[in-house]
Amino acid sequence: MYQKIEACRENRKCEFSHSAVIDALVVNPRLRLKDLAQMFGYSEGWLSVVLSSDTFRVALRQRKIEVLDPTMLATLEDHYKALAMRSVAILQEKLKGPAEGISDDLALKAAALGASMFKPTMAAPPVPVESSIDRLADRLIALQQGFRGTTLTTGETVDVTPA
Repeated sequence: MYQKIEACRENRKCEFSHSAVIDALVVNPRLRLKDLAQMFGYSEGWLSVVLSSDTFRVALRQRKIEVLDPTMLATLEDHYKALAMRSVAILQEKLKGPAEGISDDLALKAAALGASMFKPTMAAPPVPVESSIDRLADRLIALQQGFRGTTLTTGETVDVTPA
């Protein structure tokens, strides 16, 4: 992969594919759109459209999963879940000891934590994912509705036959 990207830099033109662009970005994440456009021989505008397409973004996300460390992909929520699980494990170990060695404060906090886990929570409504196709369809409908109020006029017919 690296030799192929280096050869592209030397020739200043590569065969375009989503995976080739993704490989170039993996090798050098700081590549600008201008550099990519020169590398693949396309305009910046065209390449910008390709890079913002759903297909490219899905392929890039899959490649990031392959390349990146899972801890870098983990969300803040994932980190808090791991922290909570570890804290509960430590708390369970401390509570396994003799009752005389457990402070009242620790016992009360453990009880409050356990009770809070059983509170019913409202599930967040799912956020609809809007694709570029949906946005395009909305724009086409709006454009069509803009023409509905107009009428086509018929022009006059002029006879141009020689007399």
